[in-house]
Amino acid sequence: MKLALALLLGAGLAAQDKPADAPPKNGSIGGTVTAGSGGPPMKGVEVYVRRNSAQEKMAITDERGRYELRDVAPGQVRVSANAPDSSGRTGFGPSAARQVTLLPGQELSSVDFRMLIHGQIAGKVVDQNKEPVVGATVYLVTREYSYGALRAVFAGAAITNDQGEYLLQRVLPGRAYAVMAARFKRELSAISDSPLEPALRLPSVVPTFYPNARSIEGAEAIVLRPGERRDSIDVRLTRSAAFCLEGVLEGSGGPGALRYNITETQPHSGRSGDGGVWVVTPGGTSGPDGRVRICDLHPGDYELSVSEQNRQGKNGWAQFGAAIVTIGDRDVAGVRVGLRPRVPVSGEVVFDGPAPDSPSPGKLRIDVQSITRTEYGGVQAPMPGGFKFEDGLLMDDYGFEIREVPGLYVKDVAYGDRSILYRTLRPGSAMGNAGLRITLGRDGGSVSARVADKDGNAVADCNVVILPPESDGEAALAGAMKRGSTNQVGEWQSPTLPPGKYFVLATNDMIDKSPEVIGKLWKARNRGAEIEITAGGKASVKLAPQSLN
Repeated sequence: MKLALALLLGAGLAAQDKPADAPPKNGSIGGTVTAGSGGPPMKGVEVYVRRNSAQEKMAITDERGRYELRDVAPGQVRVSANAPDSSGRTGFGPSAARQVTLLPGQELSSVDFRMLIHGQIAGKVVDQNKEPVVGATVYLVTREYSYGALRAVFAGAAITNDQGEYLLQRVLPGRAYAVMAARFKRELSAISDSPLEPALRLPSVVPTFYPNARSIEGAEAIVLRPGERRDSIDVRLTRSAAFCLEGVLEGSGGPGALRYNITETQPHSGRSGDGGVWVVTPGGTSGPDGRVRICDLHPGDYELSVSEQNRQGKNGWAQFGAAIVTIGDRDVAGVRVGLRPRVPVSGEVVFDGPAPDSPSPGKLRIDVQSITRTEYGGVQAPMPGGFKFEDGLLMDDYGFEIREVPGLYVKDVAYGDRSILYRTLRPGSAMGNAGLRITLGRDGGSVSARVADKDGNAVADCNVVILPPESDGEAALAGAMKRGSTNQVGEWQSPTLPPGKYFVLATNDMIDKSPEVIGKLWKARNRGAEIEITAGGKASVKLAPQSLN
């Protein structure tokens, strides 16, 4: 009995002496921020780890461009650097981000940033008499593939001063841009007082692309080097005969006083790369009879839209309608545009093949964003299961993003009987009450890539691009490609991809969805390493950086 009691007491003391599992030891991340490769150190850059989270840390670079983030919890860490612009405004200068892996207690000292320094474009806007145009808007315009189409979108803007001078800042180096100057009234009268006789009207000012083109197809592409300022990009506004558009705007109860806007169909507002620019378009309010007469229009394609704001404390529009109007060599009459209520949009998430034995505890996040407007929506859907956009969606063109789910991939997105994978969603365009059907694949695999130079040294921050061997043109390639960048040890892990063959490329060249870059990828895809992803497999590939030229 005494022996048993002694053994129990000994076991109890041993249990008390055993330390509890200690949490992983925190580490640190440090490095240098420079202006480009081999450029001078950058002082005053804010460097964050896990920004906008409870574990956020921040440091500011010193005179040598050095920073150190201490007491950082281990794991996969996103480190971002935000430099001030030329006037010292933080958040408006160059920025960069990296994914690093921090082990418990590790002190990383070479997580460096080579900032891509923005360029500037400057010039003057003059009229047909070579006199400066005050208050003209000068736009930075870029083209890129988006949801199955090549679109021209605004990427920046500036206003001319009293000397007709402008300065476009934050111009991304290495990308082709066009510069367009325009002059228009933001607020329009419902019924223009422009003369009924076209011969008596003042000429219309035509948006003009540098050097002297009426469309982006005739514009001169401007490509800057890092930090370059390109001067003397002068634009002489052209003029044309002025025409009028007459029509009636209709609400749910017939013609009425409604808000309207009119803008050219291209270029337009919307997302471009990792950012977006939305501009205010000319507009006004119709009279009680809904009649509008909009003048000072040059030949071209226009979108005339009507909208009604929500009145129940909700953001966005309650109703919306739009029509495309083409102005040729004469006035256009008899245009009718009516408000349309929000369209109910629902759908279901299904699996290709047998569903899992039990539903996933996670949710599939589905976000939609109007291609040319700020209208957006989002919903979380069970896997598998049904979902619904509670307030519906306006009858407009939307791009959609589906957040990646580990171990799964999006095999198809159908609206009615049509696949819209990598294309736009237009609510109300499907027959009957058809909804969205998102099909998830469970038989995917992944790619593990390691990038090293000719001496075998790991290459960090290198772009890795995965391309399908066959695509129906460059627009489809832009939608289907997957890309990422290597971590501090030159490695990158792809998301889950459908089984099949792929080409994998590594490059230090800039990767975006501009026609210039996609065209290079289209030609270079056969130069990549060919791999095959099997169901549930993980392909490995070793790459060396190569130029796309």
